[in-house]
Amino acid sequence: MPWATSAPTSSLPLPDDAAPFARTVPSRPAVSSESLLGGGLERPLAERKPSGTLPPELLGASKSEPAMIEYGPGQGSSSTLTRALLVLAVLAGIGLAGYLAYPAFRDRNTAMPAAAVEEKDRAVALLRRDDAASREQAIQSLQSLATTHPKYAEVQAELAVALTLQLADLNADFDRLRLQSEQLQKQLDAVNARRTPADWENRANALRAQMQALAREQEPLREAIDARRSKLDAQMGSVRAAPEVEPAATVAARLKAQALYAAVTSAPDALALAQRLRQAELSAAWSLLAHAEYALSSGSPSVTLQSVSKELETLRSQDRTLMRAYVLGARLALRQGDVATARTLLDETVALNGRHELAQRMLQQLPAPDPATESVTEPEP
Repeated sequence: MPWATSAPTSSLPLPDDAAPFARTVPSRPAVSSESLLGGGLERPLAERKPSGTLPPELLGASKSEPAMIEYGPGQGSSSTLTRALLVLAVLAGIGLAGYLAYPAFRDRNTAMPAAAVEEKDRAVALLRRDDAASREQAIQSLQSLATTHPKYAEVQAELAVALTLQLADLNADFDRLRLQSEQLQKQLDAVNARRTPADWENRANALRAQMQALAREQEPLREAIDARRSKLDAQMGSVRAAPEVEPAATVAARLKAQALYAAVTSAPDALALAQRLRQAELSAAWSLLAHAEYALSSGSPSVTLQSVSKELETLRSQDRTLMRAYVLGARLALRQGDVATARTLLDETVALNGRHELAQRMLQQLPAPDPATESVTEPEP
C-alpha cells in the first residue's frame, strides 16, 4: 500500500541539539526529491556538518566563552625567554663597560699637572738627604702641594713620611739624652757609695748639675714629640682613607707612609706592613728602613738587630745616597755595643752630607777611640 504524501504528520523543525538523534530514527524507504517538494518543502534540507570535527569538551565551551589557546613547550615561551636573555646581555654589557671605565671616571679630576709632579719628586729627593733642614724644606713644599691639590694622594703620603722621619729623629734625640742621664745617675750613685776621693762631694754636685742640664734639654723635646705626634696622627687619617682601586704608585706611597709610621710608633702590625711594602715597592729600600726603625723602637733581641744590620749593609751597597740607611746602621751598631762600626757609618754620613746634625751629635757623644777594643756599656739609640 503506497505511503500518503499529501498530509505530513508534523511540520515542526527539530532543534539543533536534537540533530544527532534525528539520525537514529528507523530508516524509511527512499523518497525522491519530487515527492519531498510535492509534500510542501520548497527546497532540499541543507546538509549538516559532521559534529565530530571538534572534541566534545570544546563543543559546549565554544558557545559560552572564547576558546583559550595554550602554547606547548618550545613555542611562545621560547621567544619570551630569548627577549629576556637579550635584555640581560645588554645590561651586563653596560655594567662591564661602566666597571672598566670607573678608574678613569674616578680619576678624571685627579690628574696632576706636570709642575706639581716635579715638585713632589724634588721633595722626595730632599727626604733622602735625611738632615733636618732638607726635611723641613720638603715638608713645606709637600704641605703647599697638599693645599693646592688636595686629591694628590702621593703628596699626602709623602708628607706623612716626612713627618714620621721627623718624629723618629726627635725620639732618637730624646732617648740619647735619657741614656746620658742614666749613665750620670750611675756615676753619682757610685761616688756617693765610695765617698772618695776627698772632693767626692764636688764631683757629685757636678754630676747633678749635668743631669739637670739634660733634663732641661729633654723638656722641649718632649713637647715637640707630642706636637709632632698629634700632627702626624691627623695626617695619617687622610693617608688611610684610600679608594678601592688606584694606581700602583699611589698604593706604594700609602704603604710606605703606613709602614714607617707603624715602625716608629711600635705598632703591632709594623712588620706586616713592612712586608706588604716590600712587595709593592720597585726595589727594597723603605721597607728595610721601616724594619730597622721597628727593631730600634720595639727593643728587638740581638739576633734580630744583627739580621737587620745585614739588610741595611746590603741596602747601602746598592743605594749609597740614602742617608737614613747609614744613621740607622749606626744606631743598630751602638745597640749591639759596636762603637767602631757606628763611628765609621756616622763619619760616612757626615762626609756625604755635612748638614746632617743628628749624625754630628751622635759622633760627639761617642767615647774616644780605643785601639784595643771599642764598645759601650750602655747602648745608644
